Amino acid sequence: MNVTLLHTAYGLTPGTRAFAEQIAAASGGELTMPDFYRGEIFTDQDSAMGHLEKVGYMELYSRLDGLDVTDQILVGTSLGASFAQRMVTQGAKPARLVLIGNVNPHKPERPWPGVDTQVHHFTQDTFVDPALVATLGQAVTASGARFEHVPTEGPGHLFFEPRLPEYDPDLTARTIQQIVS
Repeated sequence: MNVTLLHTAYGLTPGTRAFAEQIAAASGGELTMPDFYRGEIFTDQDSAMGHLEKVGYMELYSRLDGLDVTDQILVGTSLGASFAQRMVTQGAKPARLVLIGNVNPHKPERPWPGVDTQVHHFTQDTFVDPALVATLGQAVTASGARFEHVPTEGPGHLFFEPRLPEYDPDLTARTIQQIVS
């Protein structure tokens, strides 16, 4: 199955590229990695968040206009997870949505469109609110779609990024298998 991965606020880093390539290889499909940062890569959170604030969330999101993820695995990582979830609520039809390290508030007045969804995160990830995960899970299951919540005990945010202290190659490998199965 084809895979589209939306990157974090750090940009399309070598670690993110490697993670995406591993998912695509495991799925046996083609890979799309839109670079909505247009080549910018950041190595620290302050610079990454500063870029996001300078350019603006909606401007960055608009750079994904026209991206077709129909019948694909759509993987969003951190900022990319926010964009991926937003895309699905606005009509995108991936076969599966995978959110890593971020979940947006789900508006109850807007029914979930029946897309199977996985949420992966550390239990002490400051970017993930457990109440938002629970609300999303209720909306997904109410739509008749499958919801998988995969929390991992401990602190951290991006377990697939080798340059960060929370990098966990075993967790990365397990996550890839869960995404493609």
